[in-house]
Amino acid sequence: MKEKTITVRTSEREQILVITEELQRALAALTAGDGICTVVVPHTTCAISVNENADPDVPSDIVKALRSMIPPVRFDHAEGNSDAHLLTTLIGTSLSWPYRKGRMVFGTWQGIYFIELDGPRSRKVTVYVQD
Repeated sequence: MKEKTITVRTSEREQILVITEELQRALAALTAGDGICTVVVPHTTCAISVNENADPDVPSDIVKALRSMIPPVRFDHAEGNSDAHLLTTLIGTSLSWPYRKGRMVFGTWQGIYFIELDGPRSRKVTVYVQD
C-alpha cells in the first residue's frame, strides 16, 4: 500500500475547507492508474465528506446546520468538545473514492470537504492506494 499525507490548517472552531485539489495532487504523486483510494483523517474531532464544490455558501450553511443538530447538553467529557466528538461520529473520518488515471472521479458539482469541529488546529489527511 502507498500513502501520502497532507496538512490542513483551520482558523475557526467549526469550519469546512474544500481540499479536493490538494488531495488530487497527493493521489497523482502515488499513482497514474485506476482504482479506489481511501482518504482518512486520523483525528476524533474532525471529519471528511463529499458535497457541493460550486457554491461557496454551502460549507457555511452546513456548519450552521451541524451546529443546530446538537442542542446544549451537559456532556461529561471534561475537555468541553464532546459535541465535536459526536458530530465526527455522525459524519465519519474516512471515505473511499474511485480514481482513473491518477485522478479522483467526481460528479459535476462534487468536492471533498475537510470538516473541522474543534479548531483551530493543524490536521493531517492521508490518501491511501493499494498497489
